Amino acid sequence: MYRSIAIFRYSMFLLFTVLVGCGGGGGGSSPTGSAVSTMSFPLQSAYQALIAAGATANFTVSGTCTGTGNRTVTSATTPTTFESVSGFSSVGSLTMSLSGCSPASIAQSYISYFDSNYVPLGSNVLGIRYGLYQTPPTIPSSVSVGGTGIIGTETFYTDSTKATGDGRSDTTYIIEAESQSTAIVNLITKDYNSAGILTATEQSRFRIGTTGALIPVSTDIQYSNISTTHLLLTYN
Repeated sequence: MYRSIAIFRYSMFLLFTVLVGCGGGGGGSSPTGSAVSTMSFPLQSAYQALIAAGATANFTVSGTCTGTGNRTVTSATTPTTFESVSGFSSVGSLTMSLSGCSPASIAQSYISYFDSNYVPLGSNVLGIRYGLYQTPPTIPSSVSVGGTGIIGTETFYTDSTKATGDGRSDTTYIIEAESQSTAIVNLITKDYNSAGILTATEQSRFRIGTTGALIPVSTDIQYSNISTTHLLLTYN
């Protein structure tokens, strides 16, 4: 059941791994009429800025479990080579304290890898899973309300030898309406095990403005297969 909570951390288009310590409230409503923005929003540059800066954020947990948590990600400025590609890496940590579920606490560390343009290359959840983008993910330079698209697929292995497959994560996006000057970027990640069975669907919502600032709003995780656990993370 909680193997998928480990997912919530490392699935990497990584906008939902690099969080800023502000924002909050709500979850991607869809207003109509004059409240719907007709503007374009610079998603790619906003994403790159977040990756380069690093950040920390606190959140509350509701749903099947209740509790609190924190995620911290260092700035992606450390030169490194991942799968023979030069770029940068960042180190992240996730902690959660939960009530009504077992285990009652979760702590996890992971490393994220990017090329020189901050395009995700893969990830390493220490002691758990090694991820690799066989094809570079696509992050659109600009988006507008109603836009949809495919980000990419991260293939997972049990370790860096890549001898044993461990499933994959497919990430897409949809741009939801919010106001005349903002929109909600909803990143939808579907996680599959090594047998190709869907184990969880994660929706990470970020508010974006015309200046490109991304503010985390919420992460909604619905488990499937043998679990009906539902978690909603709301950022403070």
